[in-house]
Amino acid sequence: MSKISATTEEQRAAAILERLYAPLVKKLNLTPEQSEKFYQVILENKMKGQAQMAELLRHGDLSRMVKTVADFRKEADASLLALLGTSDFAQYQEYQAGIGDRGMLEQTQKDFAEHPLTEEQQQHLLAAMEAGRKAVPSNAGGSDAGFSVADTSDAINKKLSRQESIDKLVLEEAASFLSPAQLMILGSTQAKMLAMRKTGHAKAQAMFGDKTA
Repeated sequence: MSKISATTEEQRAAAILERLYAPLVKKLNLTPEQSEKFYQVILENKMKGQAQMAELLRHGDLSRMVKTVADFRKEADASLLALLGTSDFAQYQEYQAGIGDRGMLEQTQKDFAEHPLTEEQQQHLLAAMEAGRKAVPSNAGGSDAGFSVADTSDAINKKLSRQESIDKLVLEEAASFLSPAQLMILGSTQAKMLAMRKTGHAKAQAMFGDKTA
């Protein structure tokens, strides 16, 4: 992605996205040109979405923000389908379902600084997260535990409850491949991430009101 001119923020986002999607790019055996185009589409979608959300949130236009972000996603998916073809795009969609798990692992690497996870442990942890998501059905709409400011309070509470159940399963499975110290770090990290989600929901309620009605 070195050819892509970008601001510091974009460069930081590009580096993160490249780490998150590198395993998929390698698996799909994309050419250098295809790889660069793939990362461009992913990055542009992310940056446009963030810019639009910030702009529309300033005006409190929640419904328009949700639609705009959804439109950006459809546009990106169409570009990726054209680039990858039907078979590889299906693999991308499957990989995308677990991108939140990879993002969480990326964000929490510093928590394991004193007791680093090996590559094998990281792969086991990702597998445990995927198994946990599949084991706990989504009852709040959507296929994962993703959160949106457009969610009602009931939907948020169900998603938070689901995430707590997933975290418990992951922690139980992780006991078989993490050290006691690493297991304590994982539990602490899970609690911290859940608390951040709860705080984010509370802020959204304060900004937009309770949408249960």
